[in-house]
Amino acid sequence: MWGSVSLDRPLQLDTTMDFAIYYTLGAILIYGVTSWLLDRIEEMRGERLKYRNAIFFIILFVLALLLMEVVNPPQQTVPSTQNMGTASPVQ
Repeated sequence: MWGSVSLDRPLQLDTTMDFAIYYTLGAILIYGVTSWLLDRIEEMRGERLKYRNAIFFIILFVLALLLMEVVNPPQQTVPSTQNMGTASPVQ
């Protein structure tokens, strides 16, 4: 049911439900991280940011892209060598 975790291979997700669970937990995590990070930036500046909502969105967007790369990395394809070098006639 759950993706199996092994030290010798990357995280493998078995079902669509696994993706949904990991994305949901990741979204909750990055929302909290974004809020915390924005609060730290405002503390360092000593004032509230003028475009706080836009900056919040940018930070959240970047973290969401990173989350997608972690949870669902791009598939690596190996080129097929089956028909390389031979041309098959069209019939």
